[in-house]
Amino acid sequence: MDWLGLLSFGAAKDPELAPHSYLIYLLFWTFLVGFFVLFIFPSIGNTLGFVIIGLMILIFVSAVWYFNKNDIFAD
Repeated sequence: MDWLGLLSFGAAKDPELAPHSYLIYLLFWTFLVGFFVLFIFPSIGNTLGFVIIGLMILIFVSAVWYFNKNDIFAD
């Protein structure tokens, strides 16, 4: 399987590769949030950490809305 090809927009438009491409996006986002929560959040203040986590949630929801609105990933 062409792993780098899954990161392209062409893979996102291909009905066979789109689920794999979307899964890679979700795994990357989960890694980013997990890294923040485990390593960065404990070293900064709670208020700032919760604001950043709230922004990360807002960015995630906005990205999924954008993907759906512009048909980035084939269904």
